[in-house]
Amino acid sequence: MKKILLMGGNQFLGKKLCEFLLNKGYTVYILNRGNRINPDGAEFLKCDRNIKEDLYKTLKDITVDYIIDISAYTKEQTSLIQGVMEGKYGQYILISSASVYNNMKNIPVKETESIGANEVWGKYAEDKYLSEKITIENAEKLNFKYTIFRPFYIYGPENNLDRESYMLARIENNIPIFVPDRGEEIIQFGYVDDLCEAVNFSLGNSDFFNQIFNISGNERITIKDYVELCGNICNKKPMIQYINLEKENLKARDWFPFRNKNLIGDISKIEKTGFKNKYSLEEGLRETYLHLKKNNKLGMPILNNIEDSFYKKG
Repeated sequence: MKKILLMGGNQFLGKKLCEFLLNKGYTVYILNRGNRINPDGAEFLKCDRNIKEDLYKTLKDITVDYIIDISAYTKEQTSLIQGVMEGKYGQYILISSASVYNNMKNIPVKETESIGANEVWGKYAEDKYLSEKITIENAEKLNFKYTIFRPFYIYGPENNLDRESYMLARIENNIPIFVPDRGEEIIQFGYVDDLCEAVNFSLGNSDFFNQIFNISGNERITIKDYVELCGNICNKKPMIQYINLEKENLKARDWFPFRNKNLIGDISKIEKTGFKNKYSLEEGLRETYLHLKKNNKLGMPILNNIEDSFYKKG
Protein backbone atom coordinates (compact mmCIF):
# COMPACT_ATOMS: atom_id res chain seq x y z
CA MET A 1 0.00 0.00 0.00
CA LYS A 2 1.48 3.34 -1.08
CA LYS A 3 1.89 6.07 1.52
CA ILE A 4 1.30 9.79 1.11
CA LEU A 5 2.17 12.78 3.25
CA LEU A 6 -0.43 15.45 2.59
CA MET A 7 0.55 18.91 3.78
CA GLY A 8 -2.69 20.61 4.81
CA GLY A 9 -5.59 18.28 4.17
CA ASN A 10 -8.45 19.73 6.17
CA GLN A 11 -9.96 22.49 4.02
CA PHE A 12 -11.58 22.44 0.57
CA LEU A 13 -9.02 21.00 -1.88
CA GLY A 14 -6.93 19.40 0.85
CA LYS A 15 -9.92 17.77 2.51
CA LYS A 16 -11.38 16.61 -0.79
CA LEU A 17 -8.03 15.23 -1.95
CA CYS A 18 -7.48 13.43 1.35
CA GLU A 19 -10.87 11.71 1.11
CA PHE A 20 -10.27 10.90 -2.56
CA LEU A 21 -6.89 9.28 -1.88
CA LEU A 22 -8.21 7.30 1.07
CA ASN A 23 -10.94 5.92 -1.18
CA LYS A 24 -8.22 4.88 -3.64
CA GLY A 25 -6.59 2.77 -0.93
CA TYR A 26 -3.61 4.95 -0.03
CA THR A 27 -2.34 5.39 3.49
CA VAL A 28 -2.58 9.13 4.02
CA TYR A 29 -0.76 11.15 6.67
CA ILE A 30 -2.07 14.69 6.95
CA LEU A 31 0.07 17.31 8.64
CA ASN A 32 -1.47 20.52 9.91
CA ARG A 33 -1.98 22.48 13.11
CA GLY A 34 -5.31 20.83 13.90
CA ASN A 35 -7.37 24.00 13.78
CA ARG A 36 -10.11 22.28 11.77
CA ILE A 37 -11.72 18.85 11.73
CA ASN A 38 -9.61 16.35 9.80
CA PRO A 39 -11.08 13.67 7.48
CA ASP A 40 -11.80 10.28 9.02
CA GLY A 41 -9.37 7.55 8.08
CA ALA A 42 -6.25 9.68 7.73
CA GLU A 43 -3.29 9.53 10.10
CA PHE A 44 -3.25 12.98 11.67
CA LEU A 45 0.13 14.57 12.43
CA LYS A 46 -0.34 17.71 14.49
CA CYS A 47 2.46 20.12 13.72
CA ASP A 48 3.26 23.68 12.68
CA ARG A 49 5.13 23.24 9.41
CA ASN A 50 7.01 26.48 9.99
CA ILE A 51 8.90 25.14 13.01
CA LYS A 52 11.86 23.00 11.94
CA GLU A 53 12.35 21.21 15.25
CA ASP A 54 8.68 20.23 15.43
CA LEU A 55 8.75 18.93 11.88
CA TYR A 56 11.79 16.75 12.55
CA LYS A 57 10.24 15.37 15.72
CA THR A 58 6.84 14.70 14.13
CA LEU A 59 8.23 13.10 10.96
CA LYS A 60 11.28 11.23 12.29
CA ASP A 61 9.65 7.81 11.87
CA ILE A 62 7.62 8.62 8.73
CA THR A 63 8.65 7.40 5.27
CA VAL A 64 6.30 7.84 2.33
CA ASP A 65 6.18 7.37 -1.41
CA TYR A 66 4.79 10.82 -2.17
CA ILE A 67 4.46 14.25 -0.61
CA ILE A 68 1.55 16.37 -1.82
CA ASP A 69 1.90 19.96 -0.71
CA ILE A 70 -1.22 22.09 -0.74
CA SER A 71 -0.29 24.43 2.10
CA ALA A 72 3.09 25.72 0.86
CA TYR A 73 2.82 29.47 0.51
CA THR A 74 6.49 30.46 0.82
CA LYS A 75 9.81 29.12 -0.40
CA GLU A 76 10.86 28.63 3.22
CA GLN A 77 7.91 26.34 3.93
CA THR A 78 8.54 24.45 0.71
CA SER A 79 12.24 23.96 1.21
CA LEU A 80 11.87 23.02 4.86
CA ILE A 81 9.58 20.04 4.31
CA GLN A 82 11.68 18.86 1.37
CA GLY A 83 14.79 18.95 3.53
CA VAL A 84 13.29 17.45 6.66
CA MET A 85 11.99 14.49 4.64
CA GLU A 86 15.20 14.07 2.61
CA GLY A 87 15.61 10.48 1.42
CA LYS A 88 12.18 9.46 2.72
CA TYR A 89 10.01 10.16 -0.36
CA GLY A 90 10.29 9.74 -4.09
CA GLN A 91 7.99 12.35 -5.61
CA TYR A 92 6.97 15.80 -4.42
CA ILE A 93 3.78 17.32 -5.84
CA LEU A 94 3.45 21.07 -5.39
CA ILE A 95 0.08 22.74 -5.86
CA SER A 96 1.16 26.12 -7.15
CA SER A 97 -1.05 28.64 -8.95
CA ALA A 98 -1.71 30.16 -12.36
CA SER A 99 -1.17 33.52 -10.68
CA VAL A 100 2.58 33.03 -11.24
CA TYR A 101 2.21 34.04 -14.90
CA ASN A 102 3.32 37.64 -15.14
CA ASN A 103 2.35 38.23 -18.75
CA MET A 104 -1.17 37.29 -19.78
CA LYS A 105 -0.92 38.96 -23.19
CA ASN A 106 -0.26 35.63 -24.90
CA ILE A 107 -3.40 33.70 -24.03
CA PRO A 108 -4.24 30.94 -23.43
CA VAL A 109 -1.00 30.90 -21.46
CA LYS A 110 1.37 27.94 -21.74
CA GLU A 111 3.66 26.51 -19.06
CA THR A 112 6.68 27.99 -20.84
CA GLU A 113 5.49 31.59 -20.50
CA SER A 114 7.25 34.07 -18.24
CA ILE A 115 6.53 33.72 -14.52
CA GLY A 116 7.38 35.66 -11.37
CA ALA A 117 6.21 38.60 -9.31
CA ASN A 118 3.44 40.64 -10.91
CA GLU A 119 1.26 43.56 -9.94
CA VAL A 120 -2.03 41.72 -10.48
CA TRP A 121 -1.53 38.97 -7.90
CA GLY A 122 1.09 40.64 -5.69
CA LYS A 123 3.03 38.79 -3.02
CA TYR A 124 0.94 35.62 -3.34
CA ALA A 125 2.18 35.12 -6.90
CA GLU A 126 5.76 35.95 -5.99
CA ASP A 127 5.77 33.43 -3.14
CA LYS A 128 4.25 30.70 -5.33
CA TYR A 129 6.88 31.41 -7.98
CA LEU A 130 9.68 31.18 -5.43
CA SER A 131 8.21 27.92 -4.09
CA GLU A 132 8.36 26.49 -7.60
CA LYS A 133 11.90 27.73 -8.08
CA ILE A 134 13.24 26.22 -4.85
CA THR A 135 11.45 22.93 -5.61
CA ILE A 136 13.25 22.60 -8.93
CA GLU A 137 16.57 23.45 -7.30
CA ASN A 138 16.09 21.07 -4.39
CA ALA A 139 14.96 18.17 -6.59
CA GLU A 140 18.50 17.80 -7.88
CA LYS A 141 20.18 18.47 -4.54
CA LEU A 142 17.94 16.15 -2.50
CA ASN A 143 17.30 13.53 -5.20
CA PHE A 144 13.53 13.56 -5.62
CA LYS A 145 11.16 13.90 -8.56
CA TYR A 146 8.85 16.89 -8.63
CA THR A 147 5.50 17.63 -10.25
CA ILE A 148 4.14 21.17 -10.20
CA PHE A 149 0.48 21.93 -10.89
CA ARG A 150 -0.70 25.43 -11.73
CA PRO A 151 -4.48 25.49 -11.19
CA PHE A 152 -6.62 28.30 -12.49
CA TYR A 153 -9.79 29.08 -10.54
CA ILE A 154 -10.65 25.98 -8.48
CA TYR A 155 -14.30 25.58 -7.58
CA GLY A 156 -16.64 23.03 -6.05
CA PRO A 157 -18.54 22.06 -2.91
CA GLU A 158 -17.06 23.39 0.34
CA ASN A 159 -14.93 26.01 -1.39
CA ASN A 160 -13.64 28.19 1.44
CA LEU A 161 -13.40 31.15 -0.94
CA ASP A 162 -16.65 33.01 -1.58
CA ARG A 163 -16.76 32.69 -5.37
CA GLU A 164 -19.44 30.38 -6.76
CA SER A 165 -21.35 30.70 -3.50
CA TYR A 166 -21.18 34.48 -3.94
CA MET A 167 -23.02 34.24 -7.26
CA LEU A 168 -25.45 31.48 -6.36
CA ALA A 169 -26.56 32.99 -3.05
CA ARG A 170 -27.27 36.39 -4.61
CA ILE A 171 -29.19 34.90 -7.50
CA GLU A 172 -31.20 32.63 -5.19
CA ASN A 173 -32.18 35.61 -3.04
CA ASN A 174 -32.89 38.02 -5.91
CA ILE A 175 -29.97 40.27 -5.08
CA PRO A 176 -28.32 42.11 -7.99
CA ILE A 177 -24.81 41.11 -8.98
CA PHE A 178 -22.65 44.15 -9.58
CA VAL A 179 -20.24 43.20 -12.34
CA PRO A 180 -17.06 45.26 -12.86
CA ASP A 181 -17.07 47.20 -16.15
CA ARG A 182 -18.74 45.01 -18.81
CA GLY A 183 -17.70 41.59 -17.50
CA GLU A 184 -15.90 40.77 -20.74
CA GLU A 185 -12.74 39.30 -19.20
CA ILE A 186 -12.24 35.61 -19.92
CA ILE A 187 -11.57 33.19 -17.07
CA GLN A 188 -11.20 29.44 -16.66
CA PHE A 189 -12.33 27.13 -13.88
CA GLY A 190 -11.28 23.70 -12.72
CA TYR A 191 -13.62 21.47 -10.73
CA VAL A 192 -12.08 20.21 -7.50
CA ASP A 193 -12.77 16.53 -8.30
CA ASP A 194 -10.90 16.85 -11.60
CA LEU A 195 -7.88 18.32 -9.82
CA CYS A 196 -7.93 15.38 -7.40
CA GLU A 197 -8.00 13.00 -10.36
CA ALA A 198 -5.06 14.80 -11.95
CA VAL A 199 -2.98 14.58 -8.79
CA ASN A 200 -3.75 10.89 -8.44
CA PHE A 201 -2.92 10.34 -12.11
CA SER A 202 0.51 11.92 -11.56
CA LEU A 203 1.56 9.72 -8.65
CA GLY A 204 4.43 7.47 -9.72
CA ASN A 205 3.76 8.40 -13.35
CA SER A 206 7.04 9.09 -15.15
CA ASP A 207 5.25 11.39 -17.62
CA PHE A 208 4.85 13.79 -14.71
CA PHE A 209 8.38 13.59 -13.27
CA ASN A 210 10.15 16.95 -13.16
CA GLN A 211 7.34 18.59 -15.09
CA ILE A 212 5.02 21.58 -14.70
CA PHE A 213 1.37 21.46 -15.77
CA ASN A 214 -1.48 23.90 -16.15
CA ILE A 215 -4.59 22.27 -14.74
CA SER A 216 -8.11 23.54 -15.30
CA GLY A 217 -11.35 22.74 -17.02
CA ASN A 218 -11.69 22.73 -20.80
CA GLU A 219 -14.06 25.68 -21.07
CA ARG A 220 -13.32 29.39 -21.10
CA ILE A 221 -16.01 31.88 -20.23
CA THR A 222 -16.47 35.61 -19.78
CA ILE A 223 -17.35 36.86 -16.32
CA LYS A 224 -20.71 38.07 -17.65
CA ASP A 225 -21.52 34.66 -19.14
CA TYR A 226 -20.38 32.95 -15.94
CA VAL A 227 -22.96 34.94 -13.98
CA GLU A 228 -25.60 33.98 -16.56
CA LEU A 229 -24.61 30.31 -16.25
CA CYS A 230 -24.98 30.50 -12.47
CA GLY A 231 -28.46 31.86 -13.10
CA ASN A 232 -29.27 28.88 -15.31
CA ILE A 233 -28.15 26.56 -12.51
CA CYS A 234 -30.53 28.34 -10.12
CA ASN A 235 -33.25 28.41 -12.78
CA LYS A 236 -33.43 32.20 -12.37
CA LYS A 237 -32.47 35.20 -14.44
CA PRO A 238 -29.63 36.99 -12.63
CA MET A 239 -30.02 40.70 -12.08
CA ILE A 240 -26.78 42.09 -13.47
CA GLN A 241 -25.72 45.70 -13.01
CA TYR A 242 -22.46 46.92 -14.53
CA ILE A 243 -20.13 49.13 -12.54
CA ASN A 244 -17.75 51.52 -14.27
CA LEU A 245 -14.57 51.08 -12.26
CA GLU A 246 -12.91 54.25 -13.50
CA LYS A 247 -15.95 56.37 -12.84
CA GLU A 248 -16.44 54.92 -9.36
CA ASN A 249 -12.69 54.93 -8.62
CA LEU A 250 -12.81 51.30 -7.53
CA LYS A 251 -11.03 48.02 -8.13
CA ALA A 252 -12.99 44.86 -8.94
CA ARG A 253 -11.72 43.05 -5.85
CA ASP A 254 -13.07 45.83 -3.61
CA TRP A 255 -16.33 43.84 -3.65
CA PHE A 256 -16.27 41.24 -6.44
CA PRO A 257 -14.84 37.70 -6.08
CA PHE A 258 -12.78 37.89 -9.30
CA ARG A 259 -10.25 40.32 -10.68
CA ASN A 260 -11.20 41.99 -13.95
CA LYS A 261 -8.29 40.27 -15.68
CA ASN A 262 -8.07 37.44 -18.19
CA LEU A 263 -6.96 34.17 -16.60
CA ILE A 264 -6.99 31.35 -19.12
CA GLY A 265 -4.51 28.58 -19.78
CA ASP A 266 -3.50 26.00 -22.35
CA ILE A 267 -4.01 22.52 -20.85
CA SER A 268 -2.84 20.55 -23.88
CA LYS A 269 0.34 19.43 -22.10
CA ILE A 270 -1.47 17.51 -19.37
CA GLU A 271 -3.97 16.13 -21.90
CA LYS A 272 -1.05 14.60 -23.82
CA THR A 273 -0.34 12.40 -20.77
CA GLY A 274 -3.77 10.80 -21.17
CA PHE A 275 -5.47 12.78 -18.42
CA LYS A 276 -8.97 14.04 -19.21
CA ASN A 277 -11.34 16.21 -17.21
CA LYS A 278 -14.62 14.55 -16.31
CA TYR A 279 -16.74 17.60 -15.47
CA SER A 280 -18.00 20.40 -17.66
CA LEU A 281 -18.34 23.78 -15.99
CA GLU A 282 -22.12 23.43 -15.93
CA GLU A 283 -21.93 19.97 -14.36
CA GLY A 284 -19.50 21.12 -11.69
CA LEU A 285 -21.53 24.20 -10.86
CA ARG A 286 -24.69 22.10 -10.62
CA GLU A 287 -23.00 19.71 -8.17
CA THR A 288 -21.84 22.72 -6.17
CA TYR A 289 -25.28 24.31 -6.17
CA LEU A 290 -26.98 21.10 -5.02
CA HIS A 291 -24.46 20.73 -2.20
CA LEU A 292 -24.96 24.31 -1.03
CA LYS A 293 -28.73 23.98 -1.28
CA LYS A 294 -28.79 20.69 0.63
CA ASN A 295 -26.66 22.13 3.42
CA ASN A 296 -28.63 25.38 3.71
CA LYS A 297 -25.71 27.54 2.58
CA LEU A 298 -27.61 29.72 0.15
CA GLY A 299 -29.26 32.02 2.65
CA MET A 300 -29.44 35.79 2.36
CA PRO A 301 -25.87 36.98 1.72
CA ILE A 302 -24.26 39.73 3.74
CA LEU A 303 -23.36 42.56 1.37
CA ASN A 304 -20.16 44.48 1.91
CA ASN A 305 -20.33 48.26 2.16
CA ILE A 306 -19.64 48.89 -1.52
CA GLU A 307 -22.28 46.41 -2.67
CA ASP A 308 -24.72 47.86 -0.18
CA SER A 309 -24.18 51.36 -1.53
CA PHE A 310 -24.80 50.14 -5.10
CA TYR A 311 -27.91 48.30 -3.94
CA LYS A 312 -29.35 51.37 -2.22
CA LYS A 313 -28.74 53.47 -5.31
CA GLY A 314 -30.89 50.99 -7.20
